[in-house]
Amino acid sequence: MSNPSAAVASTTPVRKQFDMNASTQISERHVPAEFLPENVEALSGEDEQLKDAQWFRSGEPFRSMHKNNPWLVPPVGGNGVPATRPDGALTKRFHCPLFEAGRSAEGGGLNGTPYYDTTVPRKHNYWKQFDDLPSETKDIRKARRDLDKYGFCLIEDAMSEYQRAYMRERLEKQAEAERACGLADMTPHFHIMWTLVNKGDCFAKCIEFDPEWVQGGPMIEQLNKELLGPGHYAYSFASNIARPGSYPQTLHQDSGAIHPIQTPHAPILVNTVYIMQDVNEVNGGTLVIPTSHRLVSQTKPGEEVGALPPAVNVEAKGGTVMLMDGRLLHGTGVNHTDEWRYIMTNSNVKPWLRQQENWQLSIDPDVLANASEKLLQRMGYYSAGLLEIATYSGPKTTVAVRLAMEKGEYKRIRALDEPVEPSIKEELLIYKMKQQIDAARNAKKDVKGNAAAY
Repeated sequence: MSNPSAAVASTTPVRKQFDMNASTQISERHVPAEFLPENVEALSGEDEQLKDAQWFRSGEPFRSMHKNNPWLVPPVGGNGVPATRPDGALTKRFHCPLFEAGRSAEGGGLNGTPYYDTTVPRKHNYWKQFDDLPSETKDIRKARRDLDKYGFCLIEDAMSEYQRAYMRERLEKQAEAERACGLADMTPHFHIMWTLVNKGDCFAKCIEFDPEWVQGGPMIEQLNKELLGPGHYAYSFASNIARPGSYPQTLHQDSGAIHPIQTPHAPILVNTVYIMQDVNEVNGGTLVIPTSHRLVSQTKPGEEVGALPPAVNVEAKGGTVMLMDGRLLHGTGVNHTDEWRYIMTNSNVKPWLRQQENWQLSIDPDVLANASEKLLQRMGYYSAGLLEIATYSGPKTTVAVRLAMEKGEYKRIRALDEPVEPSIKEELLIYKMKQQIDAARNAKKDVKGNAAAY
C-alpha cells in the first residue's frame, strides 16, 4: 500500500481501485481511508465477498426448485399480478381445465400439469397409492407420525360443533362488515382478516388453545410444544377466506422470514389451521405437497432441489384442526364455488422471531387490560424489548406503557441535566412504575422476613 501522504488527490471517486484521498471532507475528520464508503465499495466486488453473501444471492433452494419443477409456476393473478378491480372484485373467475373436464386426478404436477389443477389425495393417481396418508384422527401418536412424515396432520373434532358454528358465524359477520365499509384486505386469493384477537373473546381463547373454545386444545398445544420447544409465541392469527372463483396462491413455505435459510432438523414455525367448514378440491381446500417439508429443507447449500411429488388439496370436515409444519410447501387452492370458504390460521414461532402482526400496537386496550398471563405471553409481551430501565422492564411494564400511551400519559426520559426538578422526574411514567415496583418488591421482602422470624 502506498504512503497516504504521497497519494495523489482525485476529484472523481475511482471504482475498483483504492483511493487514499477520497472524500476529503470526511478524511479531514481523521477517518482512516480504509473506512470510506467508496473504498469499501471498491474492495467489495461479488467475487471478493464472503461465500455467505454469494449463497444469499443464489436464490436457492427456490431457484432450482422451480427450474426442476416448472409446473410450480403460478398463473397470472396468482403471483401478485393484479387480478382485481379497484373495488377489490375479481376481474374474472379462475378456471381449471382438468377439474372442469373431470380429470383432476391427473393434475397437481403430474406430467407437467399445473399444481393448482388437482384433487384430494384419495382421488389422486399418484397419492392414492399410499395407504398411510394423513387422515382425521384423535390419536396423538398418529398425528405425530403424520406430521413427521408428511408435514401435516388432521385433528378430528378439535372444535365441537358449537365452537365451530359460533366462530364461523362470528367470522362471517365480521368479514361482511369489513368488506361493506371498505376495510377488507383483499387479494386475488382471499379476504385475509387480521388481528382476530380484537374481534371476539373466542379468538383470544384460541391463541391460548383454551378448551373453552377449542376442545382439542391440550393436544394441539402439546404438538406445538414438541415442534417448537417451550416458550413459543404467536406469529399471527388471521382468517383466510377464499373468495368465489379465487386464484390459486403460489406454493410457499411460511418460514419465509428466514429465507433462504432452511432448518432441516426442526421447523421454526407451525401453523394451527382451524377448518370452519368441510373443505376439498371443490371449494379451495389448502394445496399441499406432502413430504416437501423434508425434501426442500434437507437440500444442502450448493445442491439443487430435485423433482417434487404432485400437489393435492386438503380434504377435511368442518371442526377439524390441521397442524402444518412451516416448511411444507402449501397455498390457497381454487374455490370453484359461489360461496366464501372460511378457515383461520394461527402461526406459532420460536420466540426470537419477530412477529408478523404488530400486537404491541394493534391490540385493543380493553383486550390488553383483561388479558391473561398466557395470552400476554403468546402475543409477545413477554418477549418485548426493554423500556428505558432494564431493571424495571417486563411484561407488566410493557402493558402499562401501552395503556398509558392510549391515554396520552406516557412521558419518556428525554435529555436531562442536573439538577433535575422533582416535577420533571415525577411526571415520567418509568419513574412512577419504578416506585410501584420497588414498593411491591420491598413488601415481598417484608413478608419473607416476617415468615422467617416465626
